[in-house]
Amino acid sequence: MENEFSQLMKENNTAHIFYSVTKLELYINNLVSYILSGVKQGEHILVIENERVLSLLDKELESVLTKEQLTHIHTVNNFDYYFSSGSFHPPTIFEYLSKTLNPFYENNISFRIWAHVEWSEQEEILTILEEFENEADQLVTEHGLCLICAYDEERVPDSLKTALMKCHEYVLSEDGLLPSDLYQKAKKHS
Repeated sequence: MENEFSQLMKENNTAHIFYSVTKLELYINNLVSYILSGVKQGEHILVIENERVLSLLDKELESVLTKEQLTHIHTVNNFDYYFSSGSFHPPTIFEYLSKTLNPFYENNISFRIWAHVEWSEQEEILTILEEFENEADQLVTEHGLCLICAYDEERVPDSLKTALMKCHEYVLSEDGLLPSDLYQKAKKHS
């Protein structure tokens, strides 16, 4: 997978990737590959993830990265990230992201993002997630970002999966990294 991520970033200056997670071990392997690809290209990586996965990730990374390379990994607890307002509220989430990314922009540091999207039960959550990802796709396009959005397969109904494939240019699966057949290019605000 590492080579696929590297090749994608050599060919594109932006990528918005939907990842439907089925197996934890494969998920960790793909996350490590994404990080290794970025580090080898001189990038920093922002990982938005839950505590359980972050602890597993730390163990994996310590065995494959040097102390210097580990300084390129920046983590944010995804519970804090997605629920800082008490619910999954996209304007608050994007404000948090903006504050998190400012040091990268201010210091002209190249970076990529991996975000494990999790949510609690709330009214209209599927519509909110769809709007959130459409906004994220615009952000990716406008700022030239590489962003993987990971979702736990068992929490994503078919209707949401279809909506997510419409706003992610690529899909990561056990078969590799493929263009989304349903992708609808982000429209810039006028």
